[in-house]
Amino acid sequence: MVGKAALNGRAARGFEPLQTGCPDRACAPADATPIVLLMNRRQRARRESRRGDHTRARDVDRPALVLTRKSYPEVKSAHIVPRMYQRAFAVDDRVAVHIDGRPVCVLMSTRNAGTRPRYYRRMRPDGQHIDDVEASLSYVEDKAAEPLATLIAGDPMTHECKGAVAQLLAVQMMRGPAFFQQREELLRPVLEGLARTLASVDDDVEEARRRSIDQEFGATQRFMSMLTRAPKMATILGHMRWQILRFDGPMLAYSDHPVVLWPMDIRRAAPFGRQGLEPLSALEIRVPIAPDAAILMTWADRRDETHVPLGLHATGELNAFTVGQADRQWMHQPGSEPEVPTGSFAPISRLVEPTYDREAMLRSARHARAQGYVARVKNREHAQAVEVLLDVGPEPRRQAD
Repeated sequence: MVGKAALNGRAARGFEPLQTGCPDRACAPADATPIVLLMNRRQRARRESRRGDHTRARDVDRPALVLTRKSYPEVKSAHIVPRMYQRAFAVDDRVAVHIDGRPVCVLMSTRNAGTRPRYYRRMRPDGQHIDDVEASLSYVEDKAAEPLATLIAGDPMTHECKGAVAQLLAVQMMRGPAFFQQREELLRPVLEGLARTLASVDDDVEEARRRSIDQEFGATQRFMSMLTRAPKMATILGHMRWQILRFDGPMLAYSDHPVVLWPMDIRRAAPFGRQGLEPLSALEIRVPIAPDAAILMTWADRRDETHVPLGLHATGELNAFTVGQADRQWMHQPGSEPEVPTGSFAPISRLVEPTYDREAMLRSARHARAQGYVARVKNREHAQAVEVLLDVGPEPRRQAD
């Protein structure tokens, strides 16, 4: 039943009650169109127009992280680890760097630490070299710089803050050599088989093999794969419970692969030799964000926390895995040498959530929601928004790019 106030509001907007003063509809002229129906048609038309615009904007065949400009700055030294991330560990913009094959660490500017020459440069079909991938990475870094700083400072976590940092860490997982190496290991056998199939038609197996491999392992396809997966990966991270671990001293190290994933089926392990890439099957994820702070992600069904004190004994366990999966370099704040123990270790989550284990993870509502998200977007090439969850309650909050 429509209340009087609502009815008056409708009249003010042009919704006159149908045939007011003439309760018998038969008395209306045969060609009269009721005002209510006319307005509803207009509303439906506007609604369908808006939905069409939204669908077209959402279904653009490129990820939102990919920028479109006429030109991009040239980048000679590409950061595998963003400079904005490294600055939390720097003193006078310099960090201590351990390089494979050298017995002692060296002081190095964050401008040069964790870099590779022209690592993200690609070539356009016309032969022109372009650094547009670098510009896309910089876009993510710029958006995440302030939110990351607020987490380090201990400010309350918000959906916007968590969403921005989740995107930064998702990109970080896929911008290093580990992602490209594992991608090639998975795709190469498939492409080799495809080449043999094509050769059965063209009788030129080597040419078919070369073309298919060049297509998939070329710079453009490699980097597009990195950028298209980032929002989906960020949403999985955003569904996890985040706890900011705090330590009393600057004893944490980072590396050119700083994000450590702990597989759910492993109870104890020596430091991993290579970064994992499957967060949905990870019992926990940890990443140092400052010399005295690290993010611990689990699937525990509790609210996120920004201040979880932990003893210095845990820094060695964190460092062992961060350093163990380094590709070429690991770094730390100048002035003190972090402990990097050897041996076998258990997940760090045992120190802050003793009842959390594989069974708790598989029962988790957070994990179930993340699985539901993956099922929804599995056939979608690009996801244009990130979903984050601060607590187990209503639906996850969508965070725009």
